[in-house]
Amino acid sequence: MDRSVRFYVDVLGFTCGMQTPGYSNLYRDAVRIMLAAPNAHGDWKAPKFTGQLYIELETADEVDALWAAVKDRAEVIYAVDDFDYGAHEFGICDDNGYSLAFGAPSKPTVGRPV
Repeated sequence: MDRSVRFYVDVLGFTCGMQTPGYSNLYRDAVRIMLAAPNAHGDWKAPKFTGQLYIELETADEVDALWAAVKDRAEVIYAVDDFDYGAHEFGICDDNGYSLAFGAPSKPTVGRPV
């Protein structure tokens, strides 16, 4: 838990609001992430999540600023770019290998629909 909190705070700029040995609240702007250890309600054997967490930012400029701050501090999955589906985003791995994408609507450009 400590290592994960440090990654989200030191690399991604989140603030830790509350932390216990098995639970942490992390905040950045309008985003809240809760990290929790396995609980007694299920038979936990190993991590099961196999997707990508998408964190939407307000503007493409915010995506660019975050990209500049983290690109040399995290494992990059894909660099910041504009995609055909209208998003300006990048992807990295967190300290546990989970895939995180940070994006916003693409910046309008002449001749390209938004």
